[in-house]
Amino acid sequence: MTFSALSLAFRLAPRLPLRRVMRLADRGARLVARRGGAPIERLRANMARLTGSPVSDERLEAAVRSHIRNYAEELMLGSRRGAPLLEGVTFEGFDALVEASADGPVILALGHSGSWDRAGAWVCANGPGIVTVAEKVEPPSLFERFVALREGLGMEIIGVGPGESVFSTLVERVRGRSVIVPLLADRDISGSGIEVDLGTGRALVAAGPAALATKLDRPLFAACITYENETSVGADVRVRCVGPISAPTDRAPGVNRVEALTQAWVSEFAAMMADRPQDWHMMQRVYVEDLDPQRLARARAEHERKNR
Repeated sequence: MTFSALSLAFRLAPRLPLRRVMRLADRGARLVARRGGAPIERLRANMARLTGSPVSDERLEAAVRSHIRNYAEELMLGSRRGAPLLEGVTFEGFDALVEASADGPVILALGHSGSWDRAGAWVCANGPGIVTVAEKVEPPSLFERFVALREGLGMEIIGVGPGESVFSTLVERVRGRSVIVPLLADRDISGSGIEVDLGTGRALVAAGPAALATKLDRPLFAACITYENETSVGADVRVRCVGPISAPTDRAPGVNRVEALTQAWVSEFAAMMADRPQDWHMMQRVYVEDLDPQRLARARAEHERKNR
């Protein structure tokens, strides 16, 4: 969806019945998948690298439907008509996550999968508060709509733009608080990401979850969010959460704790995601072989500088 279309949808969707919005999203996804284009083919390529298998047209269409369903649910969250979205959420491992947050923040590494805002709304309604980071989008008025929506659900939002760092702000915001800190980290926008094995390829992901857990000496969990029981008018959400995740003690020479911890959570995420690759909403370049060589060189140089 273009940002102009999203702005229009923000105004119109909450005025419609939930079932109608979801049915429109389902129909729109079919059209988008059949039309194709560069983002759709990037989605297919990323899914193939994640699983190591070719992606059928049927699974690609399911992936586009999942992607657009996530947007539709986000537009409806917080409105009276969208209240039923808080139902139908299954959160495996939630008790362990809450217990880990009893004496301070717990870090939760996420990928762009399923309906993370719906899962976050469920957490705010059933457990500790959430403090998280959201990527800034243009125009600023659209980003402000996203922030207002999430804050209305009970989340605390810190905005970050490409190349920006909010790490120190995040550290100070969550230190000593019993909160969950979910961070979408399966791609890097900072320019200094960490290379990992993601499925069958090398990818550049964000260092944030592992770096924050290390800095605060707090536990790191990982979660995969997917859909199930899908129909043309909606689906349930399943969250699988594992942790605390530990960095292996037998690290390769030159690999620091943050790098090892990042690979550990990415491996957990990829293993869970492989069951439902169509719910991974990755239409951007994340695998190393697809990245601009100059950008990749800058990221590697910045990473080496920080580790000297």
